[in-house]
Amino acid sequence: MAIPWAAVPQGTRVKIKQSVFPQDPTLIGKTGVVVAASEYQTQSVGVALDDSTDVRYFAPSELEVTHAAALPPDREAAKQRRSLP
Repeated sequence: MAIPWAAVPQGTRVKIKQSVFPQDPTLIGKTGVVVAASEYQTQSVGVALDDSTDVRYFAPSELEVTHAAALPPDREAAKQRRSLP
């Protein structure tokens, strides 16, 4: 059994790239911000493009991360602690 997780977290800046799925060729190269990502729907990520107010959905393989969102302070602190055996 696999544990699903959101491949691209909300708040991440992304750039649209060509992938296996056919898409509108005018979208390739545009940038935006991830506004909808869920561990329940890992096959699609909602992106608000910079020149539009609409949310478009893409597969994670169609997105290239340009600037990752910062983790919450408690998650950053947890990464600094030693892992338990």
